Amino acid sequence: MINDNNMILKLETINFTLDSTMDANLKPLALYVHVPFCKAKCTYCDFYSIIGREDSIPVYLKRIVEEIERSRETLDLSGHYIDTVFFGGGTPNLLPPAQLEKILDRVLKLTSPGNAMEIGMEINPGEASLENLISYKALGINRISIGMQSFQPHLLKFMSRIHTADKSISTYRDVREAGFENVSGDLIFAVPGQTRTDWNSDLKQLVDLQPEHISTYSLTVEAGTALHRWVDAGHIKMLEDTVDTGMYDWGRNFLEEQGYPNYEISNHAKPGFECRHNLNYWRGAEYLGFGPAAHSYFNKRRHWNIRNLDQYLEQVGETGRGGHAAEIIDLSMEKNEMILTRLRLAQGLNLVEYGERFKENLLESKQEVLQKWARSLSVIDNHLVIGPEGWALTDEISSDLMS
Repeated sequence: MINDNNMILKLETINFTLDSTMDANLKPLALYVHVPFCKAKCTYCDFYSIIGREDSIPVYLKRIVEEIERSRETLDLSGHYIDTVFFGGGTPNLLPPAQLEKILDRVLKLTSPGNAMEIGMEINPGEASLENLISYKALGINRISIGMQSFQPHLLKFMSRIHTADKSISTYRDVREAGFENVSGDLIFAVPGQTRTDWNSDLKQLVDLQPEHISTYSLTVEAGTALHRWVDAGHIKMLEDTVDTGMYDWGRNFLEEQGYPNYEISNHAKPGFECRHNLNYWRGAEYLGFGPAAHSYFNKRRHWNIRNLDQYLEQVGETGRGGHAAEIIDLSMEKNEMILTRLRLAQGLNLVEYGERFKENLLESKQEVLQKWARSLSVIDNHLVIGPEGWALTDEISSDLMS
């Protein structure tokens, strides 16, 4: 812990060495493809997605390929290699394998591929046939994330999920039969009407399936969602913060005991199966996003695409670009984002890297803040790490440390 006279205890070493093996002079690049189409809109979801527009998939496919090609022509990616690719949504499995192949073929030509790329995609239970899963695997996709969310019928109904618990299980089995050896299951907790018994049961059922990775997310109220309207109107009351925190702490401890160490606030994995794509985000790697509402971070510049399918299709058709707005990441923003993202990780914030990049000794410049959170912080092998006492307060601690 950080004690009263600011002496630092050096404890154990924590390392993530998950990127593809490539020339040390090249930097990893993460690629994201946003597929906005869905069969139904979940009550809590604030990601850009639309229902009833599957007829637009062919023109979407044409435009996103044009956007990727435009990036290849205008960006110098010679200093990078592709480390990860992720198809998110929306519902990527609404694209047949042949359509997905066209996009994957283009993104893999952006620059040199890594020797052991992680290529992942999200799927919804009951919406990806075994035949398609086998085809996805043949394309080179090697990681599947299944949006199970819960095994409780009343909670699935509340969240407007159109699958059943049985579909989650059968889809998981199909994924295994298709040959995938890196599978993640997503669950949501702190749902109105959810009991500790419900949450315990969900976690135990998922652990019984033995995926390599488990994500657990606290239900949050996001502006513009049906859940936000219900809460704002007083029709729904969210669970108390103490209940939310209790579910989080119990779930984290349970998964640790079951062989799923927590490597990030909401993510657990068997050793060696951490999600490399998300780790690239959290460790500050550059990334390019394609599709409506997709974000990119490259050469100290962040930009994001139009959050409207029709406008995206029109603009890319005219200019080859889907960009809506951009910002330059100045030194202050870069510093704050490094604190925010690294402290989400079990590995923590590398104090040596921070000091070299910003010419600042964080342990000296933020003494008062560190003392305030002394019970929750440790220094482990020159990394500032949030311990169990502060897990549920990570955002608050990070905010206090920002400039």
